[in-house]
Amino acid sequence: MINLQEKNFLVEIAKEYYEHGKTQADIAKRFNISRPMVSRKLAEARETGIVKIFIDSSFDNMSTLEQKLFAKFNLKGLCVASVPDNDEALAVQLTARAGAQYLSKFIKPGDRIGVGWGWTLYEMSSYFPQLPIGTSLVCQITGSVDNAMTRGYANEIVSNFYQKLSAREAYSFPCPVMVSSNHIANALTNDPKINNVLSLGKECNKLFVNIALPDRKSCLYQAGYIDDSDLGRLHSHQAVGSICCRFFNQNGDICDEELNNRTLGISIDEIKKSECVMACITGRDKAEAVYYALKANFIDVLVIDSVTAEAILAIDEK
Repeated sequence: MINLQEKNFLVEIAKEYYEHGKTQADIAKRFNISRPMVSRKLAEARETGIVKIFIDSSFDNMSTLEQKLFAKFNLKGLCVASVPDNDEALAVQLTARAGAQYLSKFIKPGDRIGVGWGWTLYEMSSYFPQLPIGTSLVCQITGSVDNAMTRGYANEIVSNFYQKLSAREAYSFPCPVMVSSNHIANALTNDPKINNVLSLGKECNKLFVNIALPDRKSCLYQAGYIDDSDLGRLHSHQAVGSICCRFFNQNGDICDEELNNRTLGISIDEIKKSECVMACITGRDKAEAVYYALKANFIDVLVIDSVTAEAILAIDEK
């Protein structure tokens, strides 16, 4: 078993070769090792699973999936990333990379960018190309989770987009995503600093949002913001998912007003009013939530993996 230092070295070499397109000679020169050594290290990276090779032979099927989805829903843009059906981490990486390239085309100079949080969105922001176009603003549009073990990455996402978009300003949302009562939520939103960031978020003309599920695997549950009682109530109210932590039902309506009132961030109505709402989503288990989010016209531009795309079409056929 390789140690952490050696693993990090393999990761660096693999990134140079597979992501940055450097030749083995270039890599050998940079790390002051021989070219045969680079070749051996790349082979070791594949053998240990650091590098996973996925051969995409489904271009025709991709086109068919995209055409079917585009015909079913009112979308301004759509990209389906071909992924294997048995490797979640690789599916996230492939979809995030495709999403970064595709969604970057929708960003223009002067845009005010609002961002949610989550694992796939973080990965996508990391892969986002450098666009020296000078966006006006990057702003977090919902509160954060305080548990470092969850995969929220709110601050990192804001920082990534701020740097990649050469934005003039960037703001994190300086409070938790949920509080214990409506009174606390009202008090926090009346704080001048929090109110200022919330107002900036409402003024964003383009949003990167996340879709999550009302279950025990969600960041909200794992970080302790909702519990089994909340999940039971959400299920009894027929919640199918959440967009930026706002739980909705099959009609696209808020399904738990009490929980919604103690959630901090822009509302579903404010999300729908935005000029362009973009999402990069992976996971077959999210198919139903994404399906009803599309039916409710929450999302304008979607990047999604092929496995989830097929599941969404299967739901529609029923």
